[in-house]
Amino acid sequence: ALMNVLQLEKGRERWSMIADNIWDMMLGKSGKLAGELAPELVEMAKKQGREFYTGNPQDLYPDQLDQYREEMKKNNWEFGQDDEELFELAMHPEQYRAYKSGEAKRAFEADLEKKRAKKEASTATAEKTPAGNTDFQPRTMVINVDNEQYVVNVSYPESGNDTHQPVQAPVSQATPAAPAPQAAPVAASSSNGATKEVISPLEGKFFLTKDSSEKAVKVGDRVNEGDIIGYIESMKTYNAVAAEESGKVTEICFANGDPVDEDDVLIKMA
Repeated sequence: ALMNVLQLEKGRERWSMIADNIWDMMLGKSGKLAGELAPELVEMAKKQGREFYTGNPQDLYPDQLDQYREEMKKNNWEFGQDDEELFELAMHPEQYRAYKSGEAKRAFEADLEKKRAKKEASTATAEKTPAGNTDFQPRTMVINVDNEQYVVNVSYPESGNDTHQPVQAPVSQATPAAPAPQAAPVAASSSNGATKEVISPLEGKFFLTKDSSEKAVKVGDRVNEGDIIGYIESMKTYNAVAAEESGKVTEICFANGDPVDEDDVLIKMA
């Protein structure tokens, strides 16, 4: 429901962002649903070539614990009491590897330093601005009352600049000033040779692939509308990101596993 609201606010269609594990649940890969799936979701699944599953959900998850056990031994990682570290790796492999390699700590410290620097810069700017500076505040205003214009002097007692003056007599009705010209709208990405951008739909970590069976897009690849170009991992779920236009990949803006913010440009195409 929340993702639907966010997508609608961005002018996109309802159900345009469904995490893969949510799809698995709807398709029956986590067990039988308690109720019937909405017809529009059934139709969407068919259009996307997704198949409904009625078998035993456990059959979809082969026992790979021995593979993770070998990885633990290879890296000299402790298994922990009752193999708890082994199970952590099996349940959250990407996060666990980042934690053990120190990548997660480095990313955290870099983010902390970035926020600290931003806060210090903001504080320094505030200190340079003298208190009580009212240069930006209007001193006079023209008020229209029943088609009569009055010049009003404005004072600011709290700033020590109390220059109260009475309201001046009405002035003659002046010709209304021409409206200020509006700024030209920023050109959006188009297919007229301009750069096309694939935007991150939410905050998280960017991955080009979700598992080893997928082939990551690279610079020079041709991408068609609707093709999956990567995933955003957020709150332990992977959200597929699809291209809204066709084009040729000219730049991949983030490395695999990099943190991204909502609306960051993930991939540029021509």
